[in-house]
Amino acid sequence: MSRLVAGTLQFGVVFFGLVAAPRLSLGQEIDIRPLEFSHSDEIVRGTGFAVIADRRTFAVTAFLNAVGYDEEAEGVEMHPVRRRVRDLVAANLRGIPDRLSGWREFYVEAGLPTFVYLDFALSLSGDHPFQRIRPREEVGYPGALESLDDLIPLLNDFWVESDLESVWEAAKPQYMEELEQYDFVKMEEQMHELWSYLRLPRRDTYTIINVPNLLAQYYLGIGAEYETYYYTVETPGAQSYALNTHEYLHSIVNPLAEQAFGAQEEKLSRYYEAGREGQYAASYQHAPAFVSECLVRALDYRLRLRAAEGEESVEAIRTRVDDLTEGGLSLVRPLFEGLGAFELEQQDFSEYLPTLFAMLPTPASRLSSPRSP
Repeated sequence: MSRLVAGTLQFGVVFFGLVAAPRLSLGQEIDIRPLEFSHSDEIVRGTGFAVIADRRTFAVTAFLNAVGYDEEAEGVEMHPVRRRVRDLVAANLRGIPDRLSGWREFYVEAGLPTFVYLDFALSLSGDHPFQRIRPREEVGYPGALESLDDLIPLLNDFWVESDLESVWEAAKPQYMEELEQYDFVKMEEQMHELWSYLRLPRRDTYTIINVPNLLAQYYLGIGAEYETYYYTVETPGAQSYALNTHEYLHSIVNPLAEQAFGAQEEKLSRYYEAGREGQYAASYQHAPAFVSECLVRALDYRLRLRAAEGEESVEAIRTRVDDLTEGGLSLVRPLFEGLGAFELEQQDFSEYLPTLFAMLPTPASRLSSPRSP
């Protein structure tokens, strides 16, 4: 899930079709400056890549867990580190129920999805006391800033009252184990393969930073750009310990899909209407965002298909494509199949995308009954 796809907050506070009431800001001062990685033992660097045990996302997600964030993916239990952190924080806050109640009130009134908090965390300074250090135009969801700026003093208060420094030290060994599993050589190979597939020279100069987050629900990933870094925050089940191809693709696909959307808006919107009630489409209740997500999924699985070994792997990929399509992301299969024609052409992906959209069959009003949660 990328910031440009996860919601429509580039132009207002909109989540899943709902408009959140604005909050008054506490007027936080913003000291715009580059991020300092002040804890050198909590980052592992490669050439063009890094992985970090990130105190910002840890603090924000620990706060969310303390004030009401209990969601978990269906069929799995919370990660052991998440359970342990929740228990330690709850024990440390036991003596201040009124303070905890106030923090919960903020969370309920803000009404923001978890991915918005995770994106915002990356705009903060690297350690407590936290402060926003990136300008408004870099923040992924500026329409939510009134609420999110109000979060900062609460987060700093929470860090002290919950003794989060000690909690972090207790959890840190597990985060460091996560960092050791990332493969920078594989990341570089995947990056080369991705741009080669698109027939494009790499168009960005990002340092790719993977951020493991053990305190959020399984299978959650976001992509976010701050300064010259492209972050992918990955929760258990979402890590491949290599390049997060899905999230990185959003940085390429989203602007291209937005440009090409208008010429085929009626047809693409019919796919959106056909799938929007399915379980996999729940986070993409905006037609251009829906199209971008489907295109990223299709590209991701075409790349996996090229790397697949044996009929079993190929069959698993096609089964997953069908599952996503039937589960609401109704464009994934048509785009996945359409990319087969792209692979036989000479045009680069940016040139070919309008043709890919134009070649899509016009769907019926409902392709099928999308799966519901």
